[in-house]
Amino acid sequence: MSGQFQPREEYTSAHVTELSELVDRLKREHGELLQVLRDMAEQSVLAERERDPVKARGTLLHLRLWAMAFQEELERHSHWEEKELYPFLNLYFHKYKRPSVVPSLWMLEKEHERAMDHMNSFFRAVHALKSDSDALPVKRAAAYLTQACRILTDHLEKEEQIIFPLTDQVLTDVDFLFS
Repeated sequence: MSGQFQPREEYTSAHVTELSELVDRLKREHGELLQVLRDMAEQSVLAERERDPVKARGTLLHLRLWAMAFQEELERHSHWEEKELYPFLNLYFHKYKRPSVVPSLWMLEKEHERAMDHMNSFFRAVHALKSDSDALPVKRAAAYLTQACRILTDHLEKEEQIIFPLTDQVLTDVDFLFS
């Protein structure tokens, strides 16, 4: 193990505790976000299938408020990840001359942007709806939200597939160093 950085135990213990807290928060917030995404997607699919455009429009107006609140929560969550979780992982893997996690995180960021494009298209489409809109604009608006929910669901699941193995590796390394 010569040449490798070996942290002092008190620092490692603090980082393990910090990492555990970060992972617990990630799991909790992802669970909450995924549930909202599933519920919104279900409602948007129902609006897409609704034969009565007036009823579908009402559902979309409700979904618009829901999606706006969700978007705020998602941005708060993303900000936390970018400021606390990702820097922790990048710093750890950089110290040990391991491959950077930056390309994977960049890919996730691009997915997030694509989902937000669909979400913003949904907001614009709902805003443009008239009280006498026919079924096509209503269905199109709902389809934007449905797609945004699918992309974001996939995004959160991929993020977990990337982050959880990395955090497991950190904990395994710590166990190895102090066993």
